This record gives sequence, C-alpha cells and structure tokens, in this order.
Amino acid sequence: METIAVYKEARVKVYGITEKDGRALVTLSFPANQMEQWGQRVVLLEEHIKRFELVTYHAADKERTELHLLFDQIPPAPLRDTLEKWVKSDQQSTFQLRQPVDILYLHGPHFQDRFGIADIAFAALKQNNIEILVSGCAGTSMYLVTPAHQGATTLKLLTETFLIPTSV
Repeated sequence: METIAVYKEARVKVYGITEKDGRALVTLSFPANQMEQWGQRVVLLEEHIKRFELVTYHAADKERTELHLLFDQIPPAPLRDTLEKWVKSDQQSTFQLRQPVDILYLHGPHFQDRFGIADIAFAALKQNNIEILVSGCAGTSMYLVTPAHQGATTLKLLTETFLIPTSV
C-alpha cells in the first residue's frame, strides 16, 4: 500500500515575482527533423547578443517544432537579417519577431509541483483577460511572457494571488 501526502496552503507562497519590460520575442517554427541544425544556429545567434532572457522549446506536433527566444533587448538589425536569411534559405521554416513584450519570473519553494502553481497563476490571469504568449517552468521558477504593457498588470494580479513572505 502506498501513502501519498498532499500539502495545501490557503494562499501559495512564492519567494518573489519579477517583471521586466521592453523585451523581444522571436518564434522560430521548423520541421522537427531540423532541430540539430536550428540548435546550432541558435548558438551562433547568442554569440552576437549579450544573452537570451529565455529559450523554450515546444513541439507543435510530431512534424513541427517551435523555439521561442526572448532577448533582453530589441535585437539589432544584423541579428534580424541573419534570421531572415536562414528562414529564406529554408522554405519550411518561419520566424516571427514580436516586440516589445514583457516577462515575469515567479520564484518559489514549491515549484517542483509546478503544474498546480501554473494552474493557480493561469486561472487568475485568464479571469482577468491577460494574454500569455509563452510560458515555461524550470525547477523553482516559472516564466510568463505577455504582450507589451501587460506586465505591470500581470505583476499586480500575481502579487494578489500568491503570498510573498517578507522578513520583519
């Protein structure tokens, strides 16, 4: 017989929520069998910028893959030109640049149960008509990318939804 324990909080605690605005989101869509080629290209892109703010991978289906690359600044023209050149040389791939966008980071002790926490966050945001462009979870952090100027509203909603303990 297996025993499973469930820990419930009236209001889920997180260590903090950070919001950053003025970012740029590139979405690359390509055949799944080209992941290695696009992975190598992403490494080349990173050499031309300070860093990526976030990189996520989504399998749209068995045939297509999407990479979402969030830049901590608006990508310079040479970087956009490089992406356009790569996509143009490969008729099966596309890229979309959306800028500016905002990103929020939730940091918390219970994110190994990230699906429950994501559900709480998404329910609050859906109820308030906040659009999420991209999301991701890793260990003790959750990432939410919103259209421009929705970051501050999202931060307020999440701060009301989650408990952020402070030291006295």
